[in-house]
Amino acid sequence: MELKKGETTAQTAITIAQSFLGQTYKSGTLEASPKEQLVCNLKEFDCWTFVETVSAMAVTRHSSKPSFTSFLNNLKKLRYRDGQIDGYASRLHYFKEWAIRAEENKIVQDMTEMIGGKLSEKQIHFMTSHRDLYPQLKNIETFSALENYENQLNKYDFYYIPKADVKKIESEIQDGDIIAITSIIEGLDFNHEGFAIRKNGRIHLLHASQELKKIVISPEPLTDYLNRFKKHSGIAVVRLLQ
Repeated sequence: MELKKGETTAQTAITIAQSFLGQTYKSGTLEASPKEQLVCNLKEFDCWTFVETVSAMAVTRHSSKPSFTSFLNNLKKLRYRDGQIDGYASRLHYFKEWAIRAEENKIVQDMTEMIGGKLSEKQIHFMTSHRDLYPQLKNIETFSALENYENQLNKYDFYYIPKADVKKIESEIQDGDIIAITSIIEGLDFNHEGFAIRKNGRIHLLHASQELKKIVISPEPLTDYLNRFKKHSGIAVVRLLQ
């Protein structure tokens, strides 16, 4: 893929993301092996692995020496705390922390507060509060490590744009911005992720859809998409850096 002159990482990401349209949605692809290891599945995605994979590809394409090895390194850097695989708890399980670590690594910038986001008082603890949903948390050391990471995560501010306000700030959203959809579920930060794409002057969501079981561009604008789901409370906007 040839880079256009002056093309940003986000613009590259949206081109790459569109090349996956129609690919299969599948959850749980990272749980294929009992041993934690880097999984690179380019045929099946859930919403998060889609965003993560496309972001790693776009970052790699803008690097000085793009290669499959550097793509895998970027994928690992995005998916694991400090880019190091050390068991289940080393994976970034909350998108809020994913964005924080990616910002620390100068891969993204969280735009939410700057474009009118409001401070949430929400505490994150869904995984440890629903231990029975995660077989790996039967291990007491893994559970304790994850509980510690949740506590650390809750020391960071959490900004979001309530869904009633999203239409008003659409002009601030750019093609290729990562849209993370916040949750009303207690203890959970985000329900869903995708990329912003402008169609006929409105922002739509390019995402791996659990509902349609494939990668699609939402037929309705983002605001209308959010309003179809009671569990969606709003969005965060995370921008890939050039």
